[in-house]
Amino acid sequence: MEKQNRTRNIQMLFRVTPQENEMMHEKMRLARMTNFQAYARQMATKGYIVDTDVSELKNLAAELQKIAVNIQQILKCADTMGATYAVDAEEIRSKLDECWDVVRQAFRDSMRN
Repeated sequence: MEKQNRTRNIQMLFRVTPQENEMMHEKMRLARMTNFQAYARQMATKGYIVDTDVSELKNLAAELQKIAVNIQQILKCADTMGATYAVDAEEIRSKLDECWDVVRQAFRDSMRN
């Protein structure tokens, strides 16, 4: 039964030798891909796979998230004590948003390469 809502509804089949099969799976492993269909489609359409390591960006984003939570807790506490000004809080939030923009842009740039 064929699904009607598939984006990719054309199936392509081809045969390989055991050696070719092993070679393709080794190259797939080296490209850190686990889905053969995605690997084959990428190789057939583009002829190459870009393996981008974004682990440092993920670590940076996680640390930035922790900082954001801490800032929110500090601002909430200061607000309940009446020790904060709206302008100061907005400036802190604005600077934090700028940090997030840098991380997002770096992630987008790494995905393009």
